[in-house]
Amino acid sequence: MLDAIIRLHEAVKNAPPNVPPFRAVLVVDENKKVIGKVGHFAILKGLEPKYKDLFDVEKLSRINLSSSFIETLFEKFSLWHELPIDLCTIASQNKVEDIMQPIEESVEENETLPLAIHKIIMWQCLSVLVKRGNEVVGILRTSDLINEIENCILKECAKSLKKGEKNE
Repeated sequence: MLDAIIRLHEAVKNAPPNVPPFRAVLVVDENKKVIGKVGHFAILKGLEPKYKDLFDVEKLSRINLSSSFIETLFEKFSLWHELPIDLCTIASQNKVEDIMQPIEESVEENETLPLAIHKIIMWQCLSVLVKRGNEVVGILRTSDLINEIENCILKECAKSLKKGEKNE
């Protein structure tokens, strides 16, 4: 996990100023084949080992849980109660494979954007791997989606406003 954090930090630090900040690193196997990704959510979950031992956080996140139920889980399982948190030990002992988002959580390159958006919402992630068959060919970030959606909305709203002005 420490290696993923270091690589993510370096990627952000060395990125061109006009590029949105990176929020994930790809995980590759010994054959340089992408097998998953580690993003901000995975790093946060990895800092509290009890998450993986007690319940499937991904499945729980997909159902509508009340704030009081979430607080009950927090107290009942003593999550984040061991203070101070030894971040260095946790980060160096956790394996990337234990916290990564697996390649199965991906979209095919020819899927529709509405389906890709639906998957991102259901998986509650900031990015998703894009595949062509069994090969990872890219990453779709929510920031890219939001930028495109904003551009489309603003463009359409500008057209509507201009039409309204002409009709007056």
